[in-house]
Formats: sequence, C-alpha cells, structure tokens
Amino acid sequence: MQITNQTETFMMQGADYTDRSYWQGTIKMSLSKFFVLSVLHHKPMHGYQVVQAVEKTTNGCCSPSEGTVYPVLNEFEAGGYMTSHTEVVNGRQRKVYALTDKGRDAFRVATEAWMNVTQHILATRDAVAPDTDQQNPSGNDCCA
Repeated sequence: MQITNQTETFMMQGADYTDRSYWQGTIKMSLSKFFVLSVLHHKPMHGYQVVQAVEKTTNGCCSPSEGTVYPVLNEFEAGGYMTSHTEVVNGRQRKVYALTDKGRDAFRVATEAWMNVTQHILATRDAVAPDTDQQNPSGNDCCA
C-alpha cells in the first residue's frame, strides 16, 4: 500500500489541533448523523432530499455530501433506526427512508446529549473567551 506524502506527514506529526479546519471537520462528521435523524424526524425522504434538507436546516453550516449521507442511511437502516421503501419520484425510482420508533428514540437521546454538551461548551467559551469575535475573525460560525 502506497502512502502519500501528506498522509505520511500527518501520521508522523499528528493532527494540528490549532487548525480550525480540524475541529470543523470533526464537528461536521459528528453532526451529520444527528442532522440526518433530525430531518427524517419531520418526514420521510429519499437520500438526495436528506442532503438538501440538512443543508437547508443548518443554513449551509453542515452540508454533507451524498457520499457521507448514504452510508449513514444504510447504517441506520441496518440498525433498525429507519426503514425504506422504493417510490417513483419525478419519474425515477427512489429509496425513501422513514424513522422507526427506535430512530425517533435515538433522535431524542441525541438531542439531549448535544444540548448537554452545548451548554458546557458555551459555559467554557464564556469563561475563557468572552469576546468570541476575536476568536473567529471570519464571523463564520459554521462547521463548513
């Protein structure tokens, strides 16, 4: 297996925890699953609708690719968190996903967990950096 210089350098040096993009990527990966549950909590959707709904719901802050969403949908379906059926949408066959009771429970638990950690993050931010504008000069609060 050939390793690229960039990957090799990363493995030798480790992550740069001072790089905002590291944290944005970590947050985005974690929140993608949450937002998939969130949008499907409102109504059943096919995969591409899920991608669009997550982007719209988060005002573009979390805009997962189809390559991210479909494995999550498959994982949730395999775990019994959602079911799917095939429908014809705009003349094309689409797999439409809907949360099960287990999926709705998972969304409730995930919401509680994220709210708990969010409260701690906000308390820490207020204690450490009351002037957050200096910490984020771009003004972009997204995990883009």
